[in-house]
Amino acid sequence: MNTDMNSPFLLTYDEWMYKLDQSYVMASAAEVHGIIAGLLSAGVEASPQQILPVLSDFLHDGQALSQDIKQHVISLIESTAKELAQNDFSFSLLLPSDDDSLPERLDAMVEWTQAFLVGFAVQQTDLSLVSDDVREALDQLSEVTRIDIHTTDDGSVEENDEAYFLVLEHIRIMVLACYTEVGQKFGHQTASNKTLH
Repeated sequence: MNTDMNSPFLLTYDEWMYKLDQSYVMASAAEVHGIIAGLLSAGVEASPQQILPVLSDFLHDGQALSQDIKQHVISLIESTAKELAQNDFSFSLLLPSDDDSLPERLDAMVEWTQAFLVGFAVQQTDLSLVSDDVREALDQLSEVTRIDIHTTDDGSVEENDEAYFLVLEHIRIMVLACYTEVGQKFGHQTASNKTLH
């Protein structure tokens, strides 16, 4: 179990999953964090008033989150914004610990990336306004969501693990590119009230 007390997420992935489950939120912890990172990277202000309604919309059928989980999510918004703003590659994704099985971790990584793209698209609906670099980063993140986690690979566990960490590192770099180019430039905007249903 990942008991890293310096974890920016305050709770471990399993604790997040338990809390979300208790609050009847049908999303994974990876999806919650992915959407938050996507919104922030697209220039939404790091305020609960901006971000919670979008999370409720996408992850909770538009219902408000329970008080308990809401407090945790607010802390997660704050810590994610702080990590992104440091821009020193300390940014990490909320994913299962390295002790979990590779398929589990891959699954969560794909969910995180899909949620990031959703969060980003809520705010930045016109990609002609963003630079080629950002469009390229978004394309590459879309590629990640197409990883087939159920292909049987002849590679050794170490090789597969190594590939996982390389992709993970790549995602972080792409996310930071989006945040630096768009999040900081358009920062402090209010989330656009367009829901994509």
